Amino acid sequence: MFVLALIQDTVVIKPHELEHNVEPVVKQRLNQRLANRVVPELGLCMCVYDIVHVGVTYILPGEGQGHVRVKFRMVVLRPFVGEVIEARVVGSSRLGLTLSIEFFADIFVPADRLPDPHVYEEAEQIWYWEYPSEDDSQPPSKLYMDPGKIVKFKVVENIFKDISPDVGSVEAKEGKSYEIIGTMAETGLGCVGWWAANEEAADEEQEEDLDMGEE
Repeated sequence: MFVLALIQDTVVIKPHELEHNVEPVVKQRLNQRLANRVVPELGLCMCVYDIVHVGVTYILPGEGQGHVRVKFRMVVLRPFVGEVIEARVVGSSRLGLTLSIEFFADIFVPADRLPDPHVYEEAEQIWYWEYPSEDDSQPPSKLYMDPGKIVKFKVVENIFKDISPDVGSVEAKEGKSYEIIGTMAETGLGCVGWWAANEEAADEEQEEDLDMGEE
C-alpha cells in the first residue's frame, strides 16, 4: 500500500538556520510542504523517510536566505493494482460504496463491482448481496454492506485529476485529486464477517486432521 519515492527538490533555508546542520531543517521544510499532499501521478505523500543527499547551499544576489538542492525518499500512499486492502464503509449511494482507511477516504467501489447479485434499497440507501440459500425452498439471504462495516476490496485503478486553483471552494472540496477505485466482486472480498465463519470452520478441520495424524 505504501511505496518509497525518490524525489529531488530545492529547499529554502533562513539566514539564522545556515549556521546549524541543515538536514533536520530540510526534513522539516519538506514535511511541511508535502505531508498529506497529493503529488500528481505519484500518490498521497505521508512523510519524509530519509534524506539521501544534500547539495551545496547557495545564496542568490539580493537575498539572505540559502537555497539547497536535496534528494530524499518520501513515504507515499499508492497501492498497486491487484492489492487487497481492508477498509471501512463510510458512504453508500446508488452509484456505489465509499470506503475509508482512516487517513484516506477517497476510495470508491462502483455498483457494478459489488458482489453479484447485488440490490440497492432506496429507502435505506444501502446495498446488500443477495446470497442464494443452500435450501432451494428458502429465500436468498440479504448480506448488507451498510456504513460502519469492515470490508476487503481489491485495487483496480489509481486515478489522478488536476484540480484548477481557479475553481470555487465548493468545487474544490468536491473535486478529488486522487481516487482509488476498487472491486468487491470476487471470492473473499466484501464484508470480513461474511468469510469469518468459513475461515474458522477451515481452521477447525485442519486442527482435527493434525490430531488424527498425531494419534
